[in-house]
Amino acid sequence: MPNDDETDTNDTDDAPTIEPRRSMMYTPATRPDRVEKALTMDDGPDLLVADLEDGVPPEEKEDARDEILPLLANLEEDAHPKRLLRVNTIDSRWFLNDIQNAPQARPDAIVAPKIESPGQLRTLDGRLREAENEHDLEEESIHVYAQLETARGVAAALDIGETAGTIPRITALVFGAEDYAATVGARRTDSNHEVQHARSRTVLAAALGTVDAIDQVRIDYEDLDALANEANRARDLGYVGKQIIHPDQIETVNEAFTPSPDEVAQAKDILDAVQDADIEEGGVIGHQGRMIDRPIIQQAQRTVALANALNL
Repeated sequence: MPNDDETDTNDTDDAPTIEPRRSMMYTPATRPDRVEKALTMDDGPDLLVADLEDGVPPEEKEDARDEILPLLANLEEDAHPKRLLRVNTIDSRWFLNDIQNAPQARPDAIVAPKIESPGQLRTLDGRLREAENEHDLEEESIHVYAQLETARGVAAALDIGETAGTIPRITALVFGAEDYAATVGARRTDSNHEVQHARSRTVLAAALGTVDAIDQVRIDYEDLDALANEANRARDLGYVGKQIIHPDQIETVNEAFTPSPDEVAQAKDILDAVQDADIEEGGVIGHQGRMIDRPIIQQAQRTVALANALNL
């Protein structure tokens, strides 16, 4: 898990750090009214992304940036959901202005689309540091969500993931199935078999960097049963959350990535047994017909940490 906000899990040591990132919803920066509404929803997403990239036509990007930054800046610093800003690609003519001006909005994080190399992550980190200094912000106060959504990006995913682990502000890797499928000429299906390799590779890359992995968008936002199935499969793969494009998707996705009461109770029971046996630092015990060792302990710690972060 990423290294940003610490959360106690139980009386065990080495508790993971947890920040809920179950739902990551995009809203075009050209619609500040929708952004503002999403940021004040009672049951909103964990993360709200004001999008300057795909959601904004080229001729409107400058005006959209000028309008959305003050809106975000005027929100309370501890507003829920977390406010993110998706900038334009690093090779675009808008990128530098996006990064230089982003600190005005005091975003929790920047979403960086179509990352294709470790060098791009380092460049982004350097540009953000310059911008933070210029705006008198603490260095590394703005986190980064790096999107892997091209053939080149997925091919370099493992190197990108390892590099992410060396840059403290990198919080998550985000898989973009639609753009990836377009770059390889894949035909999209409900089964997702055509993106399964890239989807799994993104999780592996995130694990190498000890950052979170956030799953693809489902563009058919009306089929909530299919969304639930896709989200649960993503959780099985190791994703901690999912990108969404419509408020109707929030509840389904949040539910999929929230541990059930039974899961939380079982995890706490495992950690209690581990503490009683004094094997927090290593060892194996049998408990209720299962072998409990370090990997099982780590999974239980993550479950309890997320439950605590969600006040379950």
